[in-house]
Amino acid sequence: MMRYYKLLNILSTHALLAMLVSSGLSQDQGTNFTFHFDPLSGENANLGGILFPRFYAIGTFGALESGAEATDFASNEHDPQKDAAFQNVEASVLLKINDKLVGRITAFGQEGAEEWSAEVEEYFLRYNFSPAVTLGGGQFLNFFGFQSHRHLHGWDFVNNNLANSRLINEGELITQGGHLILKHPDEFAMLTIGAGGVRTHAHEHEEEEGHDDDHHLEADSANFNSWVATADLKWALVEDGAAMGTASFGMGENGFGEMTYLYGFGIQKVWGGRDSGHGYQELAPGAFMIRSEFIGRSFDAVEIHEDDGEIERHEFDEQGVSTNLFYGLSDTTKLSFRHDFVSGIEALETPDYHRLSPSLTTRIGASKRFQTRIQYDYNDSDGHGEEHVGWLQLQYQWGGTVGGYFRD
Repeated sequence: MMRYYKLLNILSTHALLAMLVSSGLSQDQGTNFTFHFDPLSGENANLGGILFPRFYAIGTFGALESGAEATDFASNEHDPQKDAAFQNVEASVLLKINDKLVGRITAFGQEGAEEWSAEVEEYFLRYNFSPAVTLGGGQFLNFFGFQSHRHLHGWDFVNNNLANSRLINEGELITQGGHLILKHPDEFAMLTIGAGGVRTHAHEHEEEEGHDDDHHLEADSANFNSWVATADLKWALVEDGAAMGTASFGMGENGFGEMTYLYGFGIQKVWGGRDSGHGYQELAPGAFMIRSEFIGRSFDAVEIHEDDGEIERHEFDEQGVSTNLFYGLSDTTKLSFRHDFVSGIEALETPDYHRLSPSLTTRIGASKRFQTRIQYDYNDSDGHGEEHVGWLQLQYQWGGTVGGYFRD
């Protein structure tokens, strides 16, 4: 059944991509393929106004307590895996054939605890039928709340939110299929509906090491494992966009061969912000922002006892919340604070986990392409007790444009 889903996902994804390409190219007026770029900054680097390359390098250094390792605090594979390492090396190419057809390819490499790993994270096309309707297909980071669709270089903290990491497929819901984006023509409201197969790190490990057919209660098996369908709604709560809400729902088959249901809602409020150009306000110098998001997950699990072959069925629920506070010290510097909580399940050996994370992020230099971040984590979990970690993160961006609070 797993191979059937995988083949169906590949065929349907490629068919949708072919349709989008043919629709976009039929309206193209010809292109002059000339490469324009600043070699040092890559400011607005592009090939013929169609391909726009970007490159990010992120190095992270940790100050850990004696006997602790970075992997003790990594809630997903994008969090720092060593106390001094390249957390991420990312290359992406934005594609803009015309105003109708756009896309992106993103690949990244990471220095793990023992070795480097690399993969293509996204490749997708989107066709804009109108300002209100967009159809996309390929492999993409699915929308679910405020955080899940953001690449590592656009995170507000060194590590991912605990609720996202544990409840949303290792922090990012990578979907191989299609999505439909509907926008309100006059004010900010966006509904994203996505569906398709799921690409997970667990899949890759199973293929490398061989799949184990024995059914044990493992926490990773609660994740979506073959297919998923989601809906994510974001809308402005007030006319000027200073407050925004989000509500999300997802369902699909998990690693136990049963169903997992994911749901979430959140709110973002800005005082003294500025217009983002997308219908909502963003952080600005002297502005204050609060963003809070709740995520819950319910799933069924199957356990087969080795001694007598008895099949036992379980139903589990878990919840998490992340609340972030931001203050704009200047156009390039922000002060941030985060409280994370995610509940545990004793049968899966996942603990209740609290984390407090103040951080200071600034972009330096005239080009604003070098970013530094200092962060402290206070960790309190049932499994490890109270532990303290300090982080220094350095980031460089080549290509694209950089704003005061740039994110992608």
